[in-house]
Amino acid sequence: MAVHAACKRFGQQLGGVQGPGLTRFGAVSSVSRRRQLDCREMSQLVKSNGRRLFLVDTLALVRRLEAQGVPSQQAEAITAAVTDVLNDSLENVSQSFVSKPEMQKVEMAQESNLSKFKSEVQNSQ
Repeated sequence: MAVHAACKRFGQQLGGVQGPGLTRFGAVSSVSRRRQLDCREMSQLVKSNGRRLFLVDTLALVRRLEAQGVPSQQAEAITAAVTDVLNDSLENVSQSFVSKPEMQKVEMAQESNLSKFKSEVQNSQ
């Protein structure tokens, strides 16, 4: 929704295409392909396992590739691939670490076990 609104604002600022020319995700439909404003995906939030979000500015990446002479479709495919690789890499990194709440649970369990052990030792003496 925010991407679509940003794309509409972008189109209004340039006096360009808005409304029926824009698809639901902010991409320009084939009807208005000639007046395309590069509103494919202004930016993309990628969910990693539904838990983490990170922002990927896909429009900027596509534009940089196109500025280097990469055809539009290839630039979009490369951007999608890079986004997927980033998603997978961040997922792998996130599996290597423990969140703070999870660590606090483990610490509490260890403290509880330690106090039980201490009380058992004191009772046995």
